[in-house]
Amino acid sequence: MHSLFVIGDVGGPEQFHLGDEAMLEANLLALGRLIPNAEFTVASADPEWTSQRYRVASVKCPFEGPLDKTLAGASGVVVSGGGNLCSTWPEKVTDRISLLEHAQALNLPTVVLGQMIGPHLTADQGRLLSGPLRRCDWVGVRDESSASMALRLGVDPARLHRQMDDAYFLDPLPVEDERVASLGGLPQPWILVTLDPSFASSHRAKTLDVLASQLDNLACSLSASLIFVPHVGGLHGSGDAEAGRALRSKMRADLLLLDPWEQREVVWLTGQAAMVVSARYHPLVFATACGVPALGITVDAYTRTKLHGALASAGVEGWCLSVADVERGALLPLAMELWHQQAGICQRLAAASQQAWHHEKQRWDGILRALRVAPSSADLPAPPAIHVALDGGASSAALISSDQWREYDRNGYLRLGRLLDDGQLSRLGERLDDIMLGRVRYPTLHMQLDTGGAYEDLPDPVAGHSGATLAYRKIQGLEADPLVLELIRRDLFREICARHYGAHVPISIFRVMMMNKPASQGTYLPWHQDAGDVWKLDRDPLVTSWIALDPATRLNGCVQVIPGSHHLGLLSKNGSTLSPEHVEQYCPEDRIEYLELEPGEGLLLHNWLLHRSEVNRTGTPRRALSACYMDGRTLGTLTGTRYPIVFGTHEDTESAMPFLRGLLAESAQLREMAMEAERYARSLLEDNQRREEMRLESERYAKSLEAELKKLRAPRGIPFFR
Repeated sequence: MHSLFVIGDVGGPEQFHLGDEAMLEANLLALGRLIPNAEFTVASADPEWTSQRYRVASVKCPFEGPLDKTLAGASGVVVSGGGNLCSTWPEKVTDRISLLEHAQALNLPTVVLGQMIGPHLTADQGRLLSGPLRRCDWVGVRDESSASMALRLGVDPARLHRQMDDAYFLDPLPVEDERVASLGGLPQPWILVTLDPSFASSHRAKTLDVLASQLDNLACSLSASLIFVPHVGGLHGSGDAEAGRALRSKMRADLLLLDPWEQREVVWLTGQAAMVVSARYHPLVFATACGVPALGITVDAYTRTKLHGALASAGVEGWCLSVADVERGALLPLAMELWHQQAGICQRLAAASQQAWHHEKQRWDGILRALRVAPSSADLPAPPAIHVALDGGASSAALISSDQWREYDRNGYLRLGRLLDDGQLSRLGERLDDIMLGRVRYPTLHMQLDTGGAYEDLPDPVAGHSGATLAYRKIQGLEADPLVLELIRRDLFREICARHYGAHVPISIFRVMMMNKPASQGTYLPWHQDAGDVWKLDRDPLVTSWIALDPATRLNGCVQVIPGSHHLGLLSKNGSTLSPEHVEQYCPEDRIEYLELEPGEGLLLHNWLLHRSEVNRTGTPRRALSACYMDGRTLGTLTGTRYPIVFGTHEDTESAMPFLRGLLAESAQLREMAMEAERYARSLLEDNQRREEMRLESERYAKSLEAELKKLRAPRGIPFFR
């Protein structure tokens, strides 16, 4: 008879954590299959609930009695998977250190499964954890960062094992009760969404506004249904459900908010979905296990390590972005690219699943030997069947011919012909008018009014809507709109970017904007180049698309260019507007070409091409859509951040440039120090105010005593007696 003591971060319905329960259940099921007649004692925050749920013995955790007594009769100790060996959870670290030390003192085998270690441990935590971790018979970690941390703590590489998350192997449990009815009426595809409660807090208000808008437009673009799946919470709708309700309150699209489900039921639901968007870790684990494309949203270094690890373990890294990226409007373009690549992603997930299940029996044989149990002949469950759609692949026919590319290389521009039909033109024109008039709003837009005056006197673009008028000169951030995003993500522009930057390079957008010259107005745009230090980028973008929504003529301010001028390179380090001397030298009137266009026709422009435009002398507007595409590795020099990805995968700056991690951490520490200094200064002011009030009160009291004393000292009248 084998009696195993198992600890996992589990509890009752008041503090239910679906991911931790899933890891524990997966390990109990596997150990129960492989060790005949095994008995389990599980440490839990709610022993009675855990005992009934899993039909095991259970003890209170944090531990209340002597651990030697708690471990009496145990033949081994198993630390079930978790992400709590981190300074974020000091009490969890302490519990596990104490348990491992006592077990090892009793000469019990100890195994650690599916752990994330770090990314942060205090010096004391690292020192205290190092000893018992080194003495463990088996240490399983679920990401590369944890493996590195374990080695730094002194774990023998022979005892250190990389693995998928414990819950990756959890069997799905189909739901067949009345809950299916609420799902049956939802059109497919389904997109599952999970957020933690911080998204309902005031400091995430901007994030939630932008996220709600992008999820609305994602559902619209894919004709999809959105389902919010809480993973953490208690009774009465606490936990993740708070974020679900906050998100639903800001959305136009319907959002089905589920009550908490059992972990195996959520695995089944994930398998029915077409995409997962999550700020939590285990929704990504379930998605990779079920072969479902997933997008992670990280909120800090801890969640960044977890979510990146979940996707990287399955071979699909590059689909995580930070809340700061979400606030910049990067989620919708990246989610649409994820959808575009879904066939290839599903193939990679299927291959990862096959490999993981192939090694699973070998992994458990090693764990059993570590527990001093003979390897079992029992079979593990069959791996799940991941449906892989046939990938038709990209068309081999080039959309731009070699002759056209030679023309473009010679002139610095290329006429792309008709890109929009009448219906598309009408819808886009109506959408832009609705945006200018405030009938359609996106939180990431920046808008600039046209003054009709000098270019130098134009107001700066401002965030949000500045009033209902058709006199806006520029609207930036239009990648937030599904109609515009669909246009700029066409295969034509994918091919153009691959030719400029390389087929392997991810492509981001510096800006997607409407350029408008209002009727009988417009601003003269002088000769300039779209590059240089003025753009505050670490490298110059090379290519811009320009699509006419109205006739573009000489009278209403069509684009004017100097053919071949891109061969000059940048004429100044700063870029942008040319000096008078350069205009005189390079822009003679006889070299100017007017690029007149019919509505729906497009241009491809090299960013170094010299160009300008005049005012609009007609009674109708001249609107155009412009998108500047650049190497997705481009950084903003003021912020160190990257821009929304439209083609390819996302790579955050911390992954690409590890030194930035230190700079960002130092910056965060300095901000925290500044905030602490401000709090201290406020406390001093409050203390001074209290002292001043005490002084005034003392002064008033002293004056009252003085007045009373004067009364006592005043000469008293002597009574007269006859």
